[in-house]
Amino acid sequence: MITTICLNPALDRTVTVDRLVPGEVNRIRTARTDVGGKAVNVARVCRRLGLSSQVIGCAGVDGYGKLRDAMQTEGVGCYFHSVEGAIRVNTKVVPLDGAPVTELNEPGPTLTAEDLDVFFDMAIEHTRHSDFAVITGSLPPGCPADTYRRLMEALAPVPCVLDVSGEALLHGVEAKPLLIKPNHHELAATLGRAANTLEDIRAAAQVFLDKGVTHVVVSLGGDGALYVGAEGCCYAPVIPVPVRSTVGAGDAMVGGLLYGYLHGGTMREGFRAGVAAGTASVMTEGTQLIVPGDFTSLLARVQLQEK
Repeated sequence: MITTICLNPALDRTVTVDRLVPGEVNRIRTARTDVGGKAVNVARVCRRLGLSSQVIGCAGVDGYGKLRDAMQTEGVGCYFHSVEGAIRVNTKVVPLDGAPVTELNEPGPTLTAEDLDVFFDMAIEHTRHSDFAVITGSLPPGCPADTYRRLMEALAPVPCVLDVSGEALLHGVEAKPLLIKPNHHELAATLGRAANTLEDIRAAAQVFLDKGVTHVVVSLGGDGALYVGAEGCCYAPVIPVPVRSTVGAGDAMVGGLLYGYLHGGTMREGFRAGVAAGTASVMTEGTQLIVPGDFTSLLARVQLQEK
């Protein structure tokens, strides 16, 4: 069982425009809304790859029904502590001229100390028999920066995967998660140092290994991905595929990492499957995530280079 933890679920609205011009009227060409939030995405990917998964967290009462129904349709367990307010809406603006995606993310409902106490008790109960707990996504208003560290300590000895950045990452690594998965931009911003070359990224990853993290996977967008950890260091070049949307690719990578690790027995096999899943995700529109058949065909094309 994979348990993903989502303190701030979202409805992801993805719109396309010919090109995005700030300060001008921009005509939307297409629009779709998907249930989202990073932990929700990871749970869906795990289930599509044949793993048992559940997502737990806190959610505003307004919009929770849509989240619950979507998870039931996918066969993903869904257990949330309800709070006042609405599930946030995150808008992704995708220019068709190839310019970068612009994201407009709402903050979500404020959580009180009492809400967090209730959730921590619920999380301990629901993760008791989990193979992994995946902690990812932004912290909603009201949550101290060390919330994820305290949560991982409360969930011990369940192995934890942490996919966050900034202060949440710096605090979180104090709990020595099994794996962290920043992208290279997050890595550079969190540590305040350059991450322009593979050597830079490897050195930055080593900072977290020295703090007790066992494995670090860094996604490099269109330049592939790098693994650094207890099993050495290897690089996976990007696989050329038609790119329809990069939204959710990092979440798909986490789901693939867990699938590969559980089936292959090593984090290198996890890394290989993570790269395949992340690549499969960019082939779908919006936040539809992966098609299992795409993942299977891509897995055989992943090449790992020793570094």
